[in-house]
Amino acid sequence: MVKSLTLFFLLTVSLNLNAHTRWSLSGNLVPRSTSSGLKTGPCGGIARTSNSKIFQTGSTITVSWEETINHPGRFEIYFSPANDANWVLLKTIVDVQNGGFGSATITLPSAPCTACTLQMIQVMTEDPNNPSLYYSCADIQLTGAVVPPVATPPACK
Repeated sequence: MVKSLTLFFLLTVSLNLNAHTRWSLSGNLVPRSTSSGLKTGPCGGIARTSNSKIFQTGSTITVSWEETINHPGRFEIYFSPANDANWVLLKTIVDVQNGGFGSATITLPSAPCTACTLQMIQVMTEDPNNPSLYYSCADIQLTGAVVPPVATPPACK
């Protein structure tokens, strides 16, 4: 009986640690954490990293995530221009994927920034009066348009 309860407890704990969602580990973003169980906003208490991906300002990119445990609800993708503050909602996606991988196309803001963040929140709506939230963040940089060098006109003769 004790062995059965111990096994049940270990399985329950390991399932709970496997939690819910994160940016895909094989996508074009590098998540701050590989954990899919971050419940503290805005980024699970995980500080910025040095793994910023660089994108062009105003570009359209496809982001992907992994839902490790399926729940009814939605995914919200936010952008912060700096310091994980002043979040702007970029996209809301209804969760119809039934677990596994999902993706969305988003358009990045047009202002350059060197310490910006993309945040994904899984909003689970089983209890609409008290939704559960899971967070995943990725550090990015937005650079202005690349301007080709101006050609020097030929000298007059």
